[in-house]
Amino acid sequence: MISQLKVEDLEKALMQRADDLANEYQQRARRSHDHFINDENERLHLREEKEVMAATMSAESQYRSLVQSSELKVQKKLDQLRWQLIKEVIEQVKGQVAQIIKNNEKYRHLLVDFIRHSAALIDNNDLIVEFNKQDYQSIAPLWQEILEQVNCPKHIVCSKQFHHMSGGIIMYNQTRSIRIDNTFEGRLERLSDNIHQLVAEQFFSELSHESDKIHGR
Repeated sequence: MISQLKVEDLEKALMQRADDLANEYQQRARRSHDHFINDENERLHLREEKEVMAATMSAESQYRSLVQSSELKVQKKLDQLRWQLIKEVIEQVKGQVAQIIKNNEKYRHLLVDFIRHSAALIDNNDLIVEFNKQDYQSIAPLWQEILEQVNCPKHIVCSKQFHHMSGGIIMYNQTRSIRIDNTFEGRLERLSDNIHQLVAEQFFSELSHESDKIHGR
């Protein structure tokens, strides 16, 4: 009888131990499962964050690319308008110059003004003036009359050398170390630089306005 009880107690103890071990392994398995799930969720979250960040960076890059493309298109259009305006102004000036040359009296007064202006810029008393061939042929016979109209105390001679230009004058000192270009080509070139600056200033403000609209400001 006593032996039988001991066997039953032993069986109960073994069964209890087995249950305890089973519960312990089950809890370990549950903890491992939860830990695994948490790790996977964390990895998934990090991957989602990376994908969102990559998508955001890609979208921002595409947006910047679109903005730059739009700005380049605006800049190109403004450059085209700027050059077109400059060309139109220069062509208008050339047309006016051609009309002035045709008006002999008006053109002669203009040449007198050019001579007077050029002489005032050179700090020498002996000066030389060059014309183109056509102007020389019409001015040379009237040179003394021209000098009276210039009314300058300096000694100014009319060169027999011709300069290839549409009109106007070039003035030198005797050593030709100083040269004043009052040809129409020279004045047009200087005028062109001024036109470039004025048009650039005007279109710069317009470009800034267009850029603000692109950026939504």
